[in-house]
Amino acid sequence: MLGSDFVVKKELKLLSKYHRGYHINFFPFRSKKLSKILDYSQKYCLYYSKLFRKYGVNVDTLENFSSLPLLDKKIIVNTRDELTSSQLHQLKYYIMNTGGSTGEPLEFPVTPHVDGQHQAFLYKMMGYKRGDIIVAFDGVLVPEKLRKKNIYWIETSHKSIPYGIRSYSSLYLRKDNISYYIDNIITLKPAILRGYPSFIAQLAVYIIENMIEISFLIKGIELTAEIASDEQINFIKKAFNTKVFFQYGHSEVSVFGYTINDDYEYFCSPFYGLTEILDTSGEHVKVGEVGEIVVTGFYNKALPFIRYKTGDLAVFNGDDYGVIRLKKILGRTQDYIYTKDNESVSLTSLVFGCHYSAFANIIKWQIVQSVVGKIEIYIIRGINFTENDENEIRTNFSNVCGVEITFIYVDFIPMTPRGKSKFLVQNLPV
Repeated sequence: MLGSDFVVKKELKLLSKYHRGYHINFFPFRSKKLSKILDYSQKYCLYYSKLFRKYGVNVDTLENFSSLPLLDKKIIVNTRDELTSSQLHQLKYYIMNTGGSTGEPLEFPVTPHVDGQHQAFLYKMMGYKRGDIIVAFDGVLVPEKLRKKNIYWIETSHKSIPYGIRSYSSLYLRKDNISYYIDNIITLKPAILRGYPSFIAQLAVYIIENMIEISFLIKGIELTAEIASDEQINFIKKAFNTKVFFQYGHSEVSVFGYTINDDYEYFCSPFYGLTEILDTSGEHVKVGEVGEIVVTGFYNKALPFIRYKTGDLAVFNGDDYGVIRLKKILGRTQDYIYTKDNESVSLTSLVFGCHYSAFANIIKWQIVQSVVGKIEIYIIRGINFTENDENEIRTNFSNVCGVEITFIYVDFIPMTPRGKSKFLVQNLPV
């Protein structure tokens, strides 16, 4: 690992002081870490050695770094051997893979990094104290022998930090078994919950609709891995009577973003990686503008991700002495539906950029497109959902892009193999 655990904890104490109002210049820390991973990549990764030489990159001064072409999944797949460190045989590493929600699964080696320390840092911002129980809500696989006993969770660790002692699985959540999840949570009395917004929101809706009281203190809920709607956030806050925090990151271990208050502005740790917000021309956007999140990780020596295109959009809110701030993370750049004229329409603006009254009455929904100009909308209805909600969605979609909509009401919407909710299933060959 580039840096001992002691050094990382010392650095994160500075980040805690920053959030308490201290003026701290993080530029030197960030630049030093960037220089260090560039130097390593130049020495031990043939792809970067040739690239840095071609573009005249100085790993010490960082000159011409911003002129480097962006890295994407296609490049990684086609040049994996040259991107991989020649010292891989000497490194302690494990194989990581992305879930392929964009249709482009990716597998790569990862060396030990600092995600655990950053998670602990965020928990402390929530008020974590030694002995507090942390649990996860994700897509963990649960053995059939447990499920037959109505147990839809597994014990994952004897320590709460960094990822919790127990994982509840979204893969098996149904109307006829949700009470088992709730009963177990109430019995365990966790202080911090972390996981998928769609999963936790479904539990929250059940708690609210059945007037279940959460009588113990929950210090905070960390939402990660998915974009959450305002309605989901409100359900979660109301049901669990606590604050919501967001955490933004990837399997590529190159960015750790987090929120600490109710305006949900993201702060990107200057000790984890460099975050850039770029327009379609590769230029950095201005404050208030939307761009793609491009990241450079500081810790993965096995296969360094340098200026990697995440495919996520964000509103840039400034570089505060080395801490990149994002006003909002909007979603995937490739989340589009297509009209009958084969024009692409971004769901970021069509759905996430609008306020639908119907959202408050929808437990979960998914858009599926298999034919140009037509979409199917699968909806799990809340108890207050009416024909007016359907009409609102139909009217708004029609006004913006004129697609033909078929509404399908269901009790269950399939998830990805990792248990995440995929908002758009795009079956067109785009």
